Amino acid sequence: MVFGWLIRLLVLMVVVRLVWKFLTGFAQGATTRAPVSPSTGVKLVRDPVCGTYVDQTRALTARRRGAEHYFCSADCRAAFLEGRGTPAA
Repeated sequence: MVFGWLIRLLVLMVVVRLVWKFLTGFAQGATTRAPVSPSTGVKLVRDPVCGTYVDQTRALTARRRGAEHYFCSADCRAAFLEGRGTPAA
C-alpha cells in the first residue's frame, strides 16, 4: 500500500515537471524574436583599389570599359580613374 502511494507521487511529480517544462518553453518561444533570414542581408561589393567591402547602395561608382566599379571613398575612386593602384594618403 505504501509503494502504491509512492509510485503515484513519483508519477505526479514527473507529470508536473513535464507540464512546467512545456509551459516555460512555450512562454520563452512567444517572447523571443525570430531569427533574421539571410535573404534580408545587404549586398556587398569589393572596392578594386583598397579591397574593402562596401554596401552596394552606398558605394561610389565609376564605369570603365563597360563595367561598373564600386568604391568606398572618393580617394579610391580617383585613384582608380587616374590609373594608380592605391589611393593617396
